[in-house]
Amino acid sequence: MHVNAAGAAVKHCIEQVFRCGLFAFVLAMGVAACDSDRTDIEPISTRSLEEQIGTRFSSLTAQSFQAPSVEKISLAFPSEASAIWGAIGRDDDGHIYLGASTHAGENKTAYLARYNPNSGQISYQGDTVGQLKRLGLHLPGMGQNKLHSKFYQADDGFIYFASFDEQGESSDRNPAWGGHLWRKRPDATEWEHVTATKEALIAVNVSGQYVYTLGYWDHVLYQYNMYTDKIATIVVGSVPGHISRNFLVDLRGHVYVPRVSLDSDNQLTAVLNEYDTRLSLVGAYPMPSYTAKKAAGHHGIVGYTSMKNGDIVFSTSDGGLYYLKTSLNGGTKLEYRGMMHPEGKAYIASVFPMDGFSYLAAAARVPKQAEYDWVVYEVASQISQTHPLNLSMKVKPLIYGTSTKDDTGNYYLVGQGGNRSRSRIPLLFRISARQ
Repeated sequence: MHVNAAGAAVKHCIEQVFRCGLFAFVLAMGVAACDSDRTDIEPISTRSLEEQIGTRFSSLTAQSFQAPSVEKISLAFPSEASAIWGAIGRDDDGHIYLGASTHAGENKTAYLARYNPNSGQISYQGDTVGQLKRLGLHLPGMGQNKLHSKFYQADDGFIYFASFDEQGESSDRNPAWGGHLWRKRPDATEWEHVTATKEALIAVNVSGQYVYTLGYWDHVLYQYNMYTDKIATIVVGSVPGHISRNFLVDLRGHVYVPRVSLDSDNQLTAVLNEYDTRLSLVGAYPMPSYTAKKAAGHHGIVGYTSMKNGDIVFSTSDGGLYYLKTSLNGGTKLEYRGMMHPEGKAYIASVFPMDGFSYLAAAARVPKQAEYDWVVYEVASQISQTHPLNLSMKVKPLIYGTSTKDDTGNYYLVGQGGNRSRSRIPLLFRISARQ
């Protein structure tokens, strides 16, 4: 087990932390990460860009712009599993990882599965509470019912992801049992514990030797250096009740997180803060569409993907599309491109690269519209076209952010089906543009 050289000590610290309600060990780790031997070295990877960002670029044909076909893939998570909240990713060999969350139940846990697109085989690889018990880190009543982050394979070969608890949380109070950053080998059913935090860890992103995870409340950013085992942290800032579902990392290891506040009319307003690998602030860029009257109603950054040149395109839950020129500095680095959906405001649940140059695809839903649309967007002209996505669900599903594609170019969507009067179930769809 990797965790770090002081594994036993960390275990003891975590036990004391949860008993006392203090997270002094997290603060100690953050201070240790400021040692003078840290250098701001840009990550260097021998893996392809597609491997690093966990997707694929595809050649375009006439069929790429037609209405796609949809296949619902059957899942067999335990009955308490209720949704896949954007918790999806892939490894370098093309296996796809799925994290199924729960809302209630005795176990208070979340489940991990791996899907092989070639064989159709689904293998189950453990659950959060089961892993805490195996490692001796579980305490009575402890829960980790959410696997919400994406899954990324890093340069060290591990798959990184995060979990969190929801017990007792409110808009100004962290959940009782905080969050955990995990990693595992692709074939392993035993996970390795990286760190615990007082915040719920909602998102993960990776670049080179750096693994970043974002916690709520107040947009607390953690950085784990897989080569030194050091952890650093910084508070970016947000308002009570609001958390961005995702954040961004470029190929240099620079990380981009919304800093959110309230304006004079008591509405959300945000800038995108850029931090280097020392977690020093190097830029702040306005996000004009990032507004809402209710903090909890805005999900911040939801969909994102990288282009072949390393630039990042992302959506906010209001439907705004942004283009981040990662090699530039200054005011022109972030461009707001307007609404991605041709009808205007829409929840852009996912953003996929098509060819990596000219076109993007997305799953989107216009407010009060029952069905999702498949959006094809031309980057240069900023023109999009839509096709209905026939998900063939009797009850309107909820679909959330992903950029995951398999080696043959199929797109994957995840989410939740069912409603209050019926069992809620995790959903996985394979979208193919080839007719």
